Amino acid sequence: MELLASFYNGLSGVNAMGQKLNVTANNVANVNTNAFKSGQTLFADVFETTLGSLSFGHGVQLGQLGTSFTSGMLETTGKATDMAISGPGFFMVRRDDATTPDTYTRSGNFKLVDHLGTEPNAYNLVTPTGQFVQGYNLSASTGSPTTVSDILVKSIAPQSATSAVQLVLNLQNNPALVEPAASPVSLFDSWNGTNTAQPIATSNYDYKTSLKIYGPGDESAGFSTPSDTYDLTVYFDATANPNEQEFLVTCNPALDQRLSTSGTSYTNTQGAGALLYGVLSFSNNGALNNIQCWNVPPDGNVDPTTPANLLTLARGESYYSFDFNFTGTPANNSSTLSFGNTPKPQSVVSPAAAFSSATTSSLVSATSPWSTVSDALGNTVQVGDTITLQGTTGDGTAAAYSYTVDATETVADFLTGLENQFACTASIVNGQLTLTDTEVGASQLAISSLTHTNAGGATPLTDPTIAQIFGDQSASFTASLGDLYQTSGLTTTNYASSSSMLYQSQNGYGKGRLQDISVDSQGFVTGQYSNGQNITQAQLVLANFMNLQGLRNMGDNNFVATDEAGIAMIGTAGDSSFGTASNYTLESSNVDLGREMVDVITTQRAFQANAKSLSTADDMYEKLIQMIR
Repeated sequence: MELLASFYNGLSGVNAMGQKLNVTANNVANVNTNAFKSGQTLFADVFETTLGSLSFGHGVQLGQLGTSFTSGMLETTGKATDMAISGPGFFMVRRDDATTPDTYTRSGNFKLVDHLGTEPNAYNLVTPTGQFVQGYNLSASTGSPTTVSDILVKSIAPQSATSAVQLVLNLQNNPALVEPAASPVSLFDSWNGTNTAQPIATSNYDYKTSLKIYGPGDESAGFSTPSDTYDLTVYFDATANPNEQEFLVTCNPALDQRLSTSGTSYTNTQGAGALLYGVLSFSNNGALNNIQCWNVPPDGNVDPTTPANLLTLARGESYYSFDFNFTGTPANNSSTLSFGNTPKPQSVVSPAAAFSSATTSSLVSATSPWSTVSDALGNTVQVGDTITLQGTTGDGTAAAYSYTVDATETVADFLTGLENQFACTASIVNGQLTLTDTEVGASQLAISSLTHTNAGGATPLTDPTIAQIFGDQSASFTASLGDLYQTSGLTTTNYASSSSMLYQSQNGYGKGRLQDISVDSQGFVTGQYSNGQNITQAQLVLANFMNLQGLRNMGDNNFVATDEAGIAMIGTAGDSSFGTASNYTLESSNVDLGREMVDVITTQRAFQANAKSLSTADDMYEKLIQMIR
């Protein structure tokens, strides 16, 4: 029996080596296959037979055909749609006959094909076999940007309407140009939208500038349809007040299809084409320090003396806006207008200063210790004194803060508490307490009451020696009405030199063809278009698994998940458990050719040895038969 078993042992070894050679040969054959994962052959011995204290093996059997999921080297290519993952994770793809993505690959040799669905002017990103690469679509007009779906890349960047205009110029400060105080003529009075040929006479303004802006585009139209642009003209004229210029933003009255807030059409009206009226105020040194704007109604009667058409900036808004409508859509388009000015948030200032010595010889600062702080009368702050401020934050929320003087702290600790309670920045400017809102635009930041008490609860009314720093008992703060705009950088000025345009821009753009794509480390796919725009189109979605050996190879570098793989973990490149992404690169095969050649040699020798055991057993069996004869 034992001699006969040796045949089966040798045969199992021959079969096993044949299986291993098959796996090795497949690895060698795919040494140049993109993202190929090499196979591994694992063997196990066959259960032994035990006779008393002796045991006999019954050969070898195939234990497992595994896969090595180590990353291959990344190779640079010249193709934008070649993508690779550096680190763990798989691209998710959807078969054409599947409703959900259930296939995973490391091979990123993708291509763009025409999208046959409802999204206009778009490509799909697909594998060589037509499987759809999955991700979050960020620019598509269909679908949700938070739902995993077939990646779409727009073949045409649609026209984008202008939403921001910037003009930086010098407006000549010339007394000879100032309107007569007795009978000033404003720009809106000079404008006549019913005269489309010449809505304003050249004698009624000092300077004008024009630029082209874009209206909304029709995304369903192809690239052959030209992008529509429209002339925007801004007129400037000195007012009857010194250091002041008025302006009127206009378009061709014949093209104005706006509707007023009440639904009145501007067509063939006095105010047709007049989009915005405003006044620029300058300091004596020519710096822009204030802007006021009014809406021009259809009848053209702005009447700046009443609040009817006055525009105000909402909280968080930096610039005034004007509406325009050249296509007759139910809703107007809107664009901000900047003169290079950077707005300042509102500040409120204490009515009095505090000092850092009883002699009031120097002003207090944030670093001053409380033992040196005094009021204008020389009363020094004492430990236990309490300073209380009441008022509102910038958004109108009621707020209050009480600070009790601590000898171990400085004025900076008091300022920190104010910032936390009033949602502002607190500072000492020229000895005065200054609170500044954290947002521009309309602000309700206010200090309505400042009170002082000592450790015993007395007030300055009963104890005049209590220091009343920053203001008398129950004083309120004053809103700072100085320059409303920062003067640093390139901005509109009012110098004596001739009026001239320094810089103008608008952010609208026409259509553009897709020229290239880029993929960053987080898998964001950005289209680069012929109109100069770089528009983020999508973000790749990756998958990973707890047990990679539970993935089944389906060919074409594709894997599907079995129950042993576990539930797919979905994420994006750069997240925890996922590598980073790149394009113009492909992952190479992870086959180690040198190791495979060694395996071929050792497998061959093992095969020869097992074959020899078979022939030896055959010889011994032959001898045994001869003995019987």
